[in-house]
Amino acid sequence: FLPQSKDMQVSMRPSKLTRHIETKHSHFTNKTDFFQRKLLDMKSSKNIVSHFININENAVYASYLINLRIARAGKPHTIGEDLVLPSIKDAVGAMFGEKEVKEIERIPLSNNTVARRIDEMAEWAEDELIRRVVCSKYYMLQLDESTDVQGLSQLLVFVRYIWQNDAHEDILFCKPISRGTAEEIFNAIDSYIKEKGLQWKNCFGICTDGARAMCGKNSSVVTRVLKQSPCALWTHCSLHREALVSKALPNDFKTVLNTAVKIVNYIKTKPLQARLFQKLCEEMGSLHTSLLLHTEVRWLSRGKVLTRLVELRNEVTIYLEGKTEYIESLLDKEFILKLTYLADISKLNELNLYLQGSNESDIFVVHDRIRAFMKKLMLWKSCIEDGKYDCFETLETFIIENQVQPKTNVLSAISTHLSLLKNNFDAYFGEDMKKLDSLNWICNPFQDRLPSSMSTKASEELIDLSEDTSLKNSFNRKQLMKFWHSVAGNYPCLFDEAIKVLLPFSTSYLCEAGFSAMISIKTKYRNKLDVSNSLRLKVTKIEVDAKAVMIKNRKQIHPSH
Repeated sequence: FLPQSKDMQVSMRPSKLTRHIETKHSHFTNKTDFFQRKLLDMKSSKNIVSHFININENAVYASYLINLRIARAGKPHTIGEDLVLPSIKDAVGAMFGEKEVKEIERIPLSNNTVARRIDEMAEWAEDELIRRVVCSKYYMLQLDESTDVQGLSQLLVFVRYIWQNDAHEDILFCKPISRGTAEEIFNAIDSYIKEKGLQWKNCFGICTDGARAMCGKNSSVVTRVLKQSPCALWTHCSLHREALVSKALPNDFKTVLNTAVKIVNYIKTKPLQARLFQKLCEEMGSLHTSLLLHTEVRWLSRGKVLTRLVELRNEVTIYLEGKTEYIESLLDKEFILKLTYLADISKLNELNLYLQGSNESDIFVVHDRIRAFMKKLMLWKSCIEDGKYDCFETLETFIIENQVQPKTNVLSAISTHLSLLKNNFDAYFGEDMKKLDSLNWICNPFQDRLPSSMSTKASEELIDLSEDTSLKNSFNRKQLMKFWHSVAGNYPCLFDEAIKVLLPFSTSYLCEAGFSAMISIKTKYRNKLDVSNSLRLKVTKIEVDAKAVMIKNRKQIHPSH
């Protein structure tokens, strides 16, 4: 207790306490050891309580770490209690003994606990992202809409911003919407932007696919965003444009492609047929034992299907003999010539795969790769017209092995298709490339020629910068963002112009990757799950500080049972 009077306060001093006991409580004079034991008991109880608190906090911290791994792996919440904790207990019991197992049992990993921890960590990651975006002067949006396993329309938005002198990208939010209309999509984005304290005027770009709801002229999402931020630029996803280019086929090649798909479907979509074909391939010692199914979404899929069919064409011919009229196509050398060419022109796959991983590359690098592919198309056309087939390996191999001389109509069809691809690339990318040519000073600021469209102030800054020898020596083409950020203080006009070109997304691949992650998280067994927080932790690039989340959400935690 606390002494209530001055005299009592004085008597608690060590020098007064002995006299007080001798004069007022003489029967306790020879029992000082009693008080010493009580003092030791009190100190011991404090140590026990402190030890228990430390163990409990460590258990909670371990719970956060395990739950973070569960979320990043996209696993069900019940896996913590059903698999992870029992596995840890088995391992600890085998390695250290039952005493340590009792400490492990303190880790809370029940289904509800895992769900709550994931929500807390997702909220922390979102707050950290918003803090970074607010600190960034500019940000760009990438968005797409798709349907999950429940049939619910999900809007997924990613953001690109400047942090620590470089561009960073992360998931902004994922929300369910009732309909995928332009109005509802924009309202969802607008409400989130305002709720989190972001400014539309700082949005300098938006990347979408070519759907009407996204980029229509009158009332699309892009139109509504431009009303809020007139300086924003719309980027049509390069992946979607490349897919539109690759879909253009002359009629004779369309016939070959459709027939090839029908052959694959005849075998692949029927389980019994697929098993029998697999058995045949195994007996023949084939490199592959199955065909691939076709999807209309990407040329990447069609290219793989055709390549596999060409590799297994002998096995398919044997299997289909006497079963279907498709066998006639596989015995027609002209058909096989066109099929091998289509398998080879899946060189489009290489470009597609590059574009999928180009989010960290600037738009100049993306256009350089596309421009190089367009030049290759003209080279291949010239080779075909000169009777050289080494540019198409599968086609050349078939010609050599079967001693076939391609007819004029086949070569003409190939030449026409290559020209068509080149023209389509010009139609979808040519205008953007011309605009970017006038901004070449961004990736090479030390050239002598000044852009004609640049303001006088910016031109003066570019002249000063181009004559700065120290900057020229330290310039790194692969780190444009860091370079322009380093000179922002001395050349603000140039920095503003450069950042508007370098920061926007070139593709909507992050959204597509996000939807792929959503498929693994929200399955038919978890179709009622609100996927937003689990998806954020799975795809976010922000390192979640589990200790900070635990301190922020410090509560009385009881171990799971």
